[in-house]
Amino acid sequence: MNAALELHGIVKRFGATRVLRGVDLRVAQGERHALIGPNGAGKSTLFDLISGRARPDEGRIVADGIDITGKRPQRVCRTLARSFQTTSVFGGLSVFDNLRCAVLGASSSRFIDRCLPSRRVDARAHAMLDAIGLAARADEPAARLTYAEQRALDLGLALATDAPLILLDEPTAGMNRAEAAHALALIRATTEGRTLLVIEHDMDAVFGLADRISVLVQGRVIATGAPAEIRANRQVQEAYLGFDGVAQ
Repeated sequence: MNAALELHGIVKRFGATRVLRGVDLRVAQGERHALIGPNGAGKSTLFDLISGRARPDEGRIVADGIDITGKRPQRVCRTLARSFQTTSVFGGLSVFDNLRCAVLGASSSRFIDRCLPSRRVDARAHAMLDAIGLAARADEPAARLTYAEQRALDLGLALATDAPLILLDEPTAGMNRAEAAHALALIRATTEGRTLLVIEHDMDAVFGLADRISVLVQGRVIATGAPAEIRANRQVQEAYLGFDGVAQ
């Protein structure tokens, strides 16, 4: 299967500290791939490099066959979309207008459909409202949504770009068990057929969602495999998982 994302020997330093120490990673097209590891392992830094918010000191990043190493976010967003650990919605805009901005931004960033008819923009925004379950809140300011609803809107903003690769950074952080379960069901339904790379600390979420899992420890990928392989991996158990497969 062709690769949607490939990382080759990625190194990132902050001063004398090497946060990433030669990361190699391959995410296949259409795969749901989870990136797990203890706090400070370098997961969010890696997302910053992939999404163009920072540059690697060494190595190459290839997305959909195109070298995007060091490309600026407005160039990278033609290939991928990212949500962050904290919600990034425009609180003063309506839920619908948040999604409409995402659709318009994606169109202009790819230099296509610059004159996208308003009806098509609206149709795509409404379709995403339905997909994330917020159609009834369309006209409300995003700031009035619950935290879980804002996270759903974050997902919608990423999906509305129609980017082939979606990066989700801890999408269930701060949620209770019921909210997290709903968020995972939403992610599973809305990313069908898309390529997904997700950082997540909730091991129930990881093992229930991912096709493959990579484990990042002290700036290195120490294992990649199917959920059952990762759960049974002794090195992973010692570095990150308890022996019953529960994160320590």
